[in-house]
Parts: sequence; C-alpha cells; structure tokens
Amino acid sequence: MNNTEFNLASLLSEKALQQPLHVAIVGPGKDDSWSYQALNEYVGQRADMLRSAGVKPGDTVGLHYPSGRQYIVYTYALWLCGASVVPIAVELSADEKQVICADIVLNALISPAKTAALFQNELTPEPLPLGDQDLLIPLQNQGSEPEGYQAVNPAFLRFSSGTTGLSKGVILSHESIYERINAANAVLKIGPEDKILWLLSMSYHFAVSIVAYLSFGATIVLAKNHFGSTLVRTAAQAKATLIYGSPVHYDHMAHDTTEPPLTDGRLAVSTAMYRRADIAAAFQSRFALPLSEAYGIIEVGLPCINHDRPGDKSGSVGRVLPDYELYLEDVGLGEQLMSIKFRGRGVLDAYFEPWRTREQIMADGWFETGDLGYTDADGYLFIQGRSKEIINTGGMKFFPQEVEACLELHPAVMEACVFSHPDQRMGETPYANVVLHADVSESPDEQVLKALCAKNLASFKVPEQIAFVGELLRTASGKLIRQQMKIQRN
Repeated sequence: MNNTEFNLASLLSEKALQQPLHVAIVGPGKDDSWSYQALNEYVGQRADMLRSAGVKPGDTVGLHYPSGRQYIVYTYALWLCGASVVPIAVELSADEKQVICADIVLNALISPAKTAALFQNELTPEPLPLGDQDLLIPLQNQGSEPEGYQAVNPAFLRFSSGTTGLSKGVILSHESIYERINAANAVLKIGPEDKILWLLSMSYHFAVSIVAYLSFGATIVLAKNHFGSTLVRTAAQAKATLIYGSPVHYDHMAHDTTEPPLTDGRLAVSTAMYRRADIAAAFQSRFALPLSEAYGIIEVGLPCINHDRPGDKSGSVGRVLPDYELYLEDVGLGEQLMSIKFRGRGVLDAYFEPWRTREQIMADGWFETGDLGYTDADGYLFIQGRSKEIINTGGMKFFPQEVEACLELHPAVMEACVFSHPDQRMGETPYANVVLHADVSESPDEQVLKALCAKNLASFKVPEQIAFVGELLRTASGKLIRQQMKIQRN
C-alpha cells in the first residue's frame, strides 16, 4: 500500500459495493437501521459538507462527539477528506479537553452546538454549521506539527489513558490500523454473518473494533442505554453473535433477571479494565458463555485475545496472536513478574510530542508495555499488574490487585482500590479506598476488613488505612487512577 493512496474509508466503500443492502448499523432506536450503501452515502455527504466548510487534506481535526452512528460517520468523512482525527472524549473533564486542544495543533474541531462553547473564545473564528445541530470550529494555533507527521499518513492521533502520568499523543497511520485489524481477525474470524453488540466509548475504542467490523462486513448493534436488561434484550433481539464491552457491562448483564438467556452468542470479549473473577463466573452462569479477555494496548493493538480457552484459562488474556511476538524480560522480580514486550504488525507510527518515531521508541525492536506477568506451560499470558503500581513494603513487593480482590470478598464491598502511601519506617505501606454496594445501610468496621485481609494475605499486604468513599477515581476510559489517589491522601 502506498502512503499517499491508502485510506481506511476505501474499505467501507468496497464493502458498500460488495454488500450494499447488508445492515451496517442497527439501533439504538427500534427503527434505526443503516445499510452499508446508506452508511457510505452518509459518509460521502458529510465529507462534502466538511470540504465546503474548509477541511482539506493534511488537516488535523478534533472530534468531540458522543459515541454512536454520527461518530462513525464523522470519523470516516474526515478520513475521506484526507484529514486525521483527534478523538476528544466527551467523558473527559473540561480541563482535560482544553489540554488536548492546547497540546495538539488542531486546524478545527467538530462538536455538537450545545457543547461547542467550551472550545471557543473571543479569538476563535466564527464556527461553521454542519447540519442543524453540529458545528465545525476553526482553531488558530501558534505551534506547528512535527516534521514527518504527514509522511506517516496519519489516521488517528490518540491519547493514552493517563493513569500514571501525562498522556502521550499516539499516532496511528491508515496502514498500521489496517495491519491491526487483520492481525486480530486472524483469530476473531469476523464476517458478514456477525452482529456485534457495541458497548464502549468510540473515543477510546475504534480502530481494532469499529473499523474492523465495517471492514469485514459485520453489523454493529447499538443499545439505547447500558442497563443490564436493555443490553440483554438488545443482544437477544438482534441475535448478537459477539459482544464487545467492559467488565462493568458484563456485570450489569449477569445480574439482570428480567430477560431470557442469550442463544446466538459465540464470543463475549472483555476489555478496557481489570475483570474480576466473580463477574466472569456470574456471566458464564447466566448465559453459558465464558468471558474472553483481550489485551488492548493503544500503541500495539490487540496482541492477545483469549478466544479459544476462556473457560479453563480464566484470568488469562490468551496466547500471543500469530502476527505478534512476545518477549518476557527478567527484571529481577521473579518468574511471575516479567516485563512484557511485543513486536509485530500495526505498532504505533510515532509519539506526537516530543516527536519520536517507531524506530526511536522501539530501539531494541520491542515495545515495552509497562505491564508485568508470565506465561503458563501452554503459552497463555497472565497479566499481574503494572510495574508502576507495585507496592514495596520494607523490600516486600506486591500488586494492589490481590489486596483489592481480598477486600471485595466482603459482601458489603462492591469495589476497592489499593495504592501506596509513603511510610518512614517501611518505605511504603498500602492504603485502600472502598466503595460499598448501594443497598448497604451501614459501613462495616474498618477492623473487620483488615481482619479479612490478614486472614487471606501476608501481614505486610494488609492496608494501613481503609476509607469508605462514594466512588473511585477513574480515567474517562474506566481505568483506576492510583497515583491521583495517593496524592489526595498525602
């Protein structure tokens, strides 16, 4: 593929020619259904509108828009115009959104009119209408994009989740995304017969999901809301063969008792955040379908998917896909805490600021994920945690997840977050924030939870302090922000 010619929008056009009347997107409304031909026409119409508003090849355009059919249309329309897309998740705070706009040289930004004021000031040029409800906001930036940015044929400029520090602008080319979707589909085997219930934020999950589904001719099923009963009913009515969601969604579905069980599902993929064992067990008990964990990395794609043995290899993200290689590096923490590295098709093309190319990032040929784990005798990878999350108490190192799992054994505890706190004597000591189930009228005694941990864990892993909170701090994509919790408690 030639960098100046290949565009992911061409894959949609090809599918529209091959299967014009096949349903591309159904929902969230009862009568909402777009064929591939209709979707491709909507994309073309919106691209003409964007060109008339001044969007041109080489532009970098922010997309601040809720997940749904129009999000898909705008992304493909911008690609058709030759522009690259910077997703700005609506779930982010106002400050986080403005940081992205300040750090990235955006030519313009697309937003619903009702939320456009956030990106406008007295120096912002007059916004241009895109239909009745959306605006294209031209932006005047003082900086310039890095030399070499356009040469990689950028499709997305995306940001990591920001759980441990400043987010990095990750550049993904049209070619890299194409390689990723083919690498993943070598095991997912998605085709026109598949109907996929989509449950995640499109600002964080699009390349090896939405693009893959449309490129391989499947049907995307959108739900009205994320109540458990709605998700089960939507999946049943659409005869969904595949579900793609987070553990939160599967938890809601597993505990719904109003809808009949699902009968058409062949795969339920869990991603985006840590999946508790009890959620997997409850979902499998309810629907006779095991949860398949996927290991998604913004810089790499989906190098591992536990598609073949999610039942007896529960807790594993699977074996490395054929188009990737896995390297476990000994970092002196033991055989189960090896540094996880990958190389293969579709790794990132560059970091935006400071500018670093793929070759500079992967100087030894491997991408270091920052995660630690091990493979079992069958080659199945188990993630133990992130290297930056390890708590070191007097030289004894452990992951917060095992303490969280212990706290969540208490029937009153819905979820927990354990994090390190400075300690003069031991260096670090664990603290915990705990969220109780909504129907719990009285908090359990802190000493009871400590005794539960002492019964099941080594003494140095027992939290020094436990606080009961209304909610845990998370990124917009759902990952726990342990570092911020540590700052709050200091």
